[in-house]
Amino acid sequence: MFDNSSPFASTRPPGPNTKSSVALQRLRHALLTCEIKPGAIFAEAEIETHYRLSRAGVRAALASLAAGGLVTPQPRQGWRAAPMTGAHIGDLISARRQLEPALANRVLTDKDIEQLETLVRLHAAVAERDDPQALVTARVNDRQILNILADRTGLFLRRWLTEVWDHTSRVVHFLEGAGAHYRPLSREPLIAALKASAFQTAAKELERDIAHFETFVSDALLRLPVQLGGGAPKLSARRRKNRSAAPSADTSKSEPHGGSAPPIQGRTQHAWDKN
Repeated sequence: MFDNSSPFASTRPPGPNTKSSVALQRLRHALLTCEIKPGAIFAEAEIETHYRLSRAGVRAALASLAAGGLVTPQPRQGWRAAPMTGAHIGDLISARRQLEPALANRVLTDKDIEQLETLVRLHAAVAERDDPQALVTARVNDRQILNILADRTGLFLRRWLTEVWDHTSRVVHFLEGAGAHYRPLSREPLIAALKASAFQTAAKELERDIAHFETFVSDALLRLPVQLGGGAPKLSARRRKNRSAAPSADTSKSEPHGGSAPPIQGRTQHAWDKN
């Protein structure tokens, strides 16, 4: 009898899938934490070397990340991390206001309530602490709460919510790199409203959190000492030299997509280097 549990049952080789999964997890983290800078252009070969990943895994991961809006392909240059602009952040806040109200109608199970109340207590335990680890813990707890609420909402809504929350996390990391600090609100009133089936109150609590994020962004942008990421990248030293030596060169002969394009963001600086 055919054994479906056998490791040989799948027609797909296990190697590439595993490598793609590892590459996706690593690159997604690098983009969400702004380790790869917003607006940076990079080649697949650079990513492969820097993160010690396979070329096939990198290519598959970038294709998946492109579907979530975190990167876009750049003809003859490689890939570009999504830039950070005021318009992008505004679209993100508008998307949250359209999507998150659906969570206000969420009917909680006993298991949901138990998990959510545990996370709320953990959040309260670190709420008054100002150390960086406490802020990280509070945000992790908040995302876990949102993930539980998003469960069983439907495939498409859950995926859209995941994308807007990922982009929200990326905005927070970007602004914190400039000295701002974001502390999420307690979700205790929201969970209490959902537990009592007070759906209108739950909707108001969801809007209150979005408004809190919007205020944080506005205040942080006013104090931002540098321009937002996503401007036109600087030419590397090699490209500046080539351009000055042959100003009328045919630009259609640039390097192919995914090739060894030189680093950007400065003379010899890589997309993930610090300023």
